[in-house]
Amino acid sequence: ERTEDAIRLIRAYHLRLASTDNPEDPRLRQLRAFLANYGFDLAPPIPAALVERIEAARGCAAKVRDRFSTDGWAALGDLARTARAMTQTAKPGDDAARAMSVLLRKITGFSGLVHENMYRFSGWHFLSFGRALERADALAAMLSTFADPDAPTGALDIAIEVADSTITHQRRYRMERSRESVVDLLALDGDNPRAILFQIERLRRLAADMPYARDNGRLGALSRAIVPIESRLSVAMPEEIDSEALLALRPEIAIISDLLVQNYLR
Repeated sequence: ERTEDAIRLIRAYHLRLASTDNPEDPRLRQLRAFLANYGFDLAPPIPAALVERIEAARGCAAKVRDRFSTDGWAALGDLARTARAMTQTAKPGDDAARAMSVLLRKITGFSGLVHENMYRFSGWHFLSFGRALERADALAAMLSTFADPDAPTGALDIAIEVADSTITHQRRYRMERSRESVVDLLALDGDNPRAILFQIERLRRLAADMPYARDNGRLGALSRAIVPIESRLSVAMPEEIDSEALLALRPEIAIISDLLVQNYLR
């Protein structure tokens, strides 16, 4: 999930670099600063940190190799080999953007294998829970930056593009992008898999299926942390979800992650 998010952001950077040929374009400066917070140096077309993330995912899969599907393992290996090879050949701009598109197709293919083929045992629940946490956090971080009123012109386009929601926005709003429409779609839309609320609702359902989900007839600690966030987002209006509110979501998501560890993974 982290790698896919980074690939989409890096592709957005190189698409705009190709169209402007100006590394000092405000949108490019913002993308560089945002990705630098996660250890990405965009000077090389394929950042070393991206390859490291793919290798980290492969390392995690190796620890449960006996429970990991052969096709999934092969897909991860292919993704890692392709990324390493691209570090030697990709050029900034269009070429790097096309390289990111190749990696994106490969990583979404792997995600499809997990979603369609993996048996719904406890490992799948924890994997799905972790992915929902990561996506919710990544969306909150991205929207707080690229949907901020002080963001440069065109930043909203980046948010919609990275969230793979361009067509959905066009179909739903049929108007120029605004901060309210972007926040509505990417934070408060329970039907959009690329929305924070969708992922919070998913966390609530997954938590309900965890062992010991209820404590003496009451919701367990994990669900008690999730439900208030879901309720708050379900009734919020886009204009209420400013950058501060988005940033405030991130420690709440971190608390959910900590509770998962405390209750199940120690």
